[in-house]
Amino acid sequence: METLSLRQREILFLLKGHRDGLSIPKLEESLGISRTAVTQHLTNLELDGLIAKGTVTKTKGRPGSVYLITAKGIDQLPKQYSWFSELMLDALKEKLGAEGLSSFLRELAVGIGKQLQPKLVGQTFEEKIEEVNHVLNELGYDAHVVPSTSKELPMLSAHNCVYHKLADKHPEVCQFDLALLEALLENQEAIQEECMVRGGTACRFRFHSSATPNPS
Repeated sequence: METLSLRQREILFLLKGHRDGLSIPKLEESLGISRTAVTQHLTNLELDGLIAKGTVTKTKGRPGSVYLITAKGIDQLPKQYSWFSELMLDALKEKLGAEGLSSFLRELAVGIGKQLQPKLVGQTFEEKIEEVNHVLNELGYDAHVVPSTSKELPMLSAHNCVYHKLADKHPEVCQFDLALLEALLENQEAIQEECMVRGGTACRFRFHSSATPNPS
């Protein structure tokens, strides 16, 4: 899906304010643009699943067509998740302290890691890290696997910090990433070698075994 244009965002806002839908003539009137332009925007939004066509029963004649915003369309509108998350972290840090916040975030990450672990059962480390890389990209990290050398395991490099502003104010947030990686890649300690929030060009993670060897 391409980035929404200003007009397309206007249409979504209008439809969100009229949950029973709006017709093309009503959108023309509200937007002050031609029917052709309205129709083109509606077609693109419908193809992306952001709006859907519905019908409204008229007192006379056949039912008319209207357009309705979908749940996916509502999700495209601006949100204040970052602001709310910052409030939560501020409150937790004040209550728990820096170390307590780090512990809380690590516990949260471990819980999520346990939910995802079944997908990695029976895989080699190389297979696991490819799957973890896929998980990170689904979350928006823009990550890729850095191939291993003869002496080191493959690394992970993420080029988008999904909570850059939060991590800038609360460096404890980085503990979430480390704990999640360790929970997914069992017996591997995650070490953050570079951090975008602290001037790096990417967030880079390397791993080494933290498993206790079996006694012989």
